Amino acid sequence: MNPRNYLYIELTVLIIVVVIFSLATYQRNFVWKDDLSLWSDVVKKSPKKFRPHNNLGKAYTKTRQYDLAIAEFKETLRLNPQADKAHNNLGSVYMDKGLIDLAIAEYEEALKINPDSAEALHNLGNAYSSKGLWDKAIFYYKRSLEVRPDAPDVRCKLGNIYNEIGFVDEAINEYKMALIIDPEHVQCNYNIGVAYDKKGLINEAIAYYKKALSAKSDYPQALSNLGIIYAKMGRLEESISLFKRALNIDPDDTITLLN
Repeated sequence: MNPRNYLYIELTVLIIVVVIFSLATYQRNFVWKDDLSLWSDVVKKSPKKFRPHNNLGKAYTKTRQYDLAIAEFKETLRLNPQADKAHNNLGSVYMDKGLIDLAIAEYEEALKINPDSAEALHNLGNAYSSKGLWDKAIFYYKRSLEVRPDAPDVRCKLGNIYNEIGFVDEAINEYKMALIIDPEHVQCNYNIGVAYDKKGLINEAIAYYKKALSAKSDYPQALSNLGIIYAKMGRLEESISLFKRALNIDPDDTITLLN
């Protein structure tokens, strides 16, 4: 055979191989375009493995397909009754659906399997906080912090409860500890501003409202609260400007409208 013909054959085979692999890559990219399609595909291929079902449940949770998420988490637990994370995830879906007692039951099951689960302890704090059971919420937040002390969200939530029940100094202390871990924590900067506002420490409140706004300029509550302080100080033009900025973000906020 002519050497040139061999060259044509090799080139043709190479082109076919490249096309095949390109199509396979395209199909895989199409199948795995997001977490939902990825884990749906994995579950089809490995239906008896518990982790893909758990991850598919998390993907359904993200898209608010809660009933499908619940089914996947329950299948995870059928395949592996010791999967504490599946209990946590199932509890979080129940929380999203407003089924607080069912959520608490799942978090407690997670703790039976893993007593040092900072996630389950934190979630139990959230659940009891949502029911207004402050003592239990404080207990579980503190236990969560014993396991994972560098958790600013938990410290911030603990501070919120102290603020709610009138222990303002304790709240400020928790907020400050959270801000040592994460100085740019928006909610915590705002909340400590509110706490100082309650105590009448206006300069400190202004400083923390500004810190919250430096991290999140479109924070209507911080804008409105800062506007109230400026109005009390007689800085009316600045106050009106802040109220207008707040209303551009949240036009229906009645407190800002009244102010």
